[in-house]
Order: sequence, then C-alpha cells, then structure tokens
Amino acid sequence: MLENPSTHLLSLLARASRGGERWRMDVDKVKAFLEVVAAGSITAAAGRLGMTQPGLSRRIRALEEELGVDLFERGAHSISITPAGRVLEKEARKWLSLSAQIVQKVRATGLGELLRLGYAPSLAGHLLGPALERFNQIHPRVRVQLADLSTAEMKAGVLSGALDLIVTVSDEKDRGIVWQPLQTRPWRLAVPATHPFSKLRKVAVARLAEEKLLMFAREGYPDYWQRVGDYFASQRISPRVIGEFDGFSSLAMAIEAGIGVALVADAGRDRNFPALRLLKLDPEPSPICVSAGWSRDPGPAARVLVEEIRKGT
Repeated sequence: MLENPSTHLLSLLARASRGGERWRMDVDKVKAFLEVVAAGSITAAAGRLGMTQPGLSRRIRALEEELGVDLFERGAHSISITPAGRVLEKEARKWLSLSAQIVQKVRATGLGELLRLGYAPSLAGHLLGPALERFNQIHPRVRVQLADLSTAEMKAGVLSGALDLIVTVSDEKDRGIVWQPLQTRPWRLAVPATHPFSKLRKVAVARLAEEKLLMFAREGYPDYWQRVGDYFASQRISPRVIGEFDGFSSLAMAIEAGIGVALVADAGRDRNFPALRLLKLDPEPSPICVSAGWSRDPGPAARVLVEEIRKGT
C-alpha cells in the first residue's frame, strides 16, 4: 500500500512526460476521479462524462491499482471517499492546474509573450496605432491582444488578471489599480451637423435643459454617469436622458441621426463620423485623465508599450 499518494502522483507525472499516450490516459483517470467526487456517485458522474457506468468504474479501479490504495468505500447503493481519496482530490487539482500552466508557458515560449490590452476606441484608438507600430519594432516577439471593452469591463478584467493592461479614464477611487497618466481630455458637446448649436463656438449649459441627452450605458460606464451627473447637478440642471449606448460607435450614429446630443471626451474629429460637431461648454466641466492601468506588475514589455503610447500624446 502506498502511504503518500501525492508523492506517487509526481512519479506518475514524470512517467507520463515520457509517453504521450500514457499522459493522456492518466489525465483522463484523474479527471474521472474528480468528476465522481463532485457528482457523489458513479452513475451521476458517468452521465456527466458521457460514459457507461461500467466503463467509468473500470477507469477508477485502474487508478486505484496504479496508486495502490482504495479511493472510495463502496456500499450497496452508495460510495464515500476515503482519506486517501481526499488527499488525491486536493493534490490532483494542483497537478492539473500545474499541467495547464506548463502548457501555457510552453506555448508562450513558442509563440512569444502575450500582452492582453483592454481599451476604449473613443479614448485610445488614435493613440494605439502608432504606439503599437513602434512597439512591434522593439519587441517583435510580443503579441498584443486588443479588447474593445467598456470601462467597467476593463477594470474588472485587470483586477481579475484577465487583462494585463488597460487604457481608460482613471479614477482616484479605484482600488487595486496602479495608474500612469497619459493625456488630459476636455469635455465636449457632440451634436449633429444639422443641429442649431452646430454653428456656435460655445454652448451655455443652461440651454441643455431642453435637449434630449444621450449617454453611455450606466452599467458599463458608471464613472461616466457619475462625472456627467455631478456636472449637471453643479449647474442645477436635470437633463432629459432618452437613450443609453454600449459604445461610442452606436452613440455617434444616434447623434448623427438627430436623436439627441451627448457629452463626450474630445479626441479630435473622428473620420468615421464626419457629420458630428464637438462644441465647448460654458462653463466647461473638469477635464478627464486618460491613463494606462494595471493591477499586477505588467512586466518590462508592457511598460515599453505604455511609454510608446505616452510619446504619442
């Protein structure tokens, strides 16, 4: 009988590395074992795995024979996990996690480092193109994966580790995110070219009380709602919000169609929406700060990319 199943697992892993077919078989046995533990019965686990009950029982028996221990106590109509099985359950999860990490590292070495970047096109789109071109010359083996996301999605992604770097509006209230300021942007009132305001250089905020206001979606852009709401509250104005949009493209199309007007960060004229006019507000809202953010050290390559973005501001 084997006293330390976790030690034996390491030897299984070593043996598996010398034979591809054996590796796949051992992983299947361990996964089958964990499925039985999770399901609480051979019958239920077999259904989840798309196997027959006898086939799954044989796989569990084969694993027990390899380890030299009983993993389950079998009754007439039930099974219960043994102390050795509990040890295997804990160590097996670590083992499978380690194997996934090994595969990821091997692929990363072969394909090059992966840098996952979340951004908002309306804020950072015009900065990323030139910056990525320069970055690729410095780090040709680093692959940059871009994700067009809302502010909330970006912050959640970088905090969870799903993203390495984000470029969006920073907020001093954000906890767990380190910010590197890139550029300050003023607010502008976006109106269609056919709007009576379009010929003005400035629009008094009081005149917006009667306008139909379009906004980015509250759920995806809570910071935007807070800033815009605070601005109107400071001017004692309650605007009529008639629509919410999940991104700049859909918002801009609605403005061009004459549905309403919106407050947006000034990123210059967008060639995709030539019929938009960006007007100053009187008084002007406090500008926003577009920043690069990360929650874990993004590494030297990411820092080079941040610097290249900053150079283009």
